[in-house]
Amino acid sequence: MELSQLIMFKQVVEHRSFTRAAADLYITQPAVSHQIRALEEELSQPLLERSRPHLRLTYAGEVFYGYVMRILSLTEEATAAVQDMASGEHGRVTIAAIGTSAIYVLPDFLYQFRQAHPDIQMVLRTMGGEEICEMVLADQIDLGIVGSHIDTATLQTIFLFDDQIRPLVHSDHPYAKTRRVELAQLAQEPFIQFGSGGGWRKYVSSIFEEIDIVPQEQYQIDSIDAVKRLVERGLGFTIAPIVAVQNEINAGTLVPLELTDITSISRKILLVHRRDKYLARSIQLFIDEIRDALRVRVAGRQVAGGKRL
Repeated sequence: MELSQLIMFKQVVEHRSFTRAAADLYITQPAVSHQIRALEEELSQPLLERSRPHLRLTYAGEVFYGYVMRILSLTEEATAAVQDMASGEHGRVTIAAIGTSAIYVLPDFLYQFRQAHPDIQMVLRTMGGEEICEMVLADQIDLGIVGSHIDTATLQTIFLFDDQIRPLVHSDHPYAKTRRVELAQLAQEPFIQFGSGGGWRKYVSSIFEEIDIVPQEQYQIDSIDAVKRLVERGLGFTIAPIVAVQNEINAGTLVPLELTDITSISRKILLVHRRDKYLARSIQLFIDEIRDALRVRVAGRQVAGGKRL
């Protein structure tokens, strides 16, 4: 069994096609087919079902694929560990972040990091917190950025910043004058829910459950920008992280409210990685610098009307 065969098998599974895998690897399709067939003969088990429109893994193939991913990941870690012994900065960092962090918090830091370390390649993806944790555990990404409402018990966590969360109304709303309201009273108005599923929706639902209330949900929107526009038009209120609405607060089009019937709403934003993962120099640099940069920058941005929230 050769490492090249495992790489071919991984590509075939991900592309669900011998032809596309071959093109990605810059080799011929018959060569890929031959190597996968050789793997199956060595294992005495079929790994792929070939009779369908798209290739599918057999049960043996699913088990084998899990080990292949671990082997290839360990190979990358071993290479990184040896390369780290040499001088200079290089390498690659793969990150997945929840949407609000990726859009409103990370861009400035990523720009600064790229300027300081131009030879380190960064790959950023956005997805829900639960999916991020699954991908970190599967070693499909190096680092994840998630909210503390996600179960991270099986991962190593590093605190980045406190994410202040508030109800928001448009500037002409009656509650915009007092800036204080009971959630039980606010919940009688149309609620605009950011996100149609996942950890954020569960977290927001838990806020209402604290006072045993179900909001009058009128809209479920996956775009935070669309949510903000609807609130600005007076179609309802929302609950969102302050970092996602800071520009609108500064412009006076959205007003954050203090809740008088429940405790302050906030969550911690965490950087996560596998406990047993070797952290290449490039990854450790990223961790050290993002931790320091975000604690300072986000703390300074979470203000409204000149006052810290």
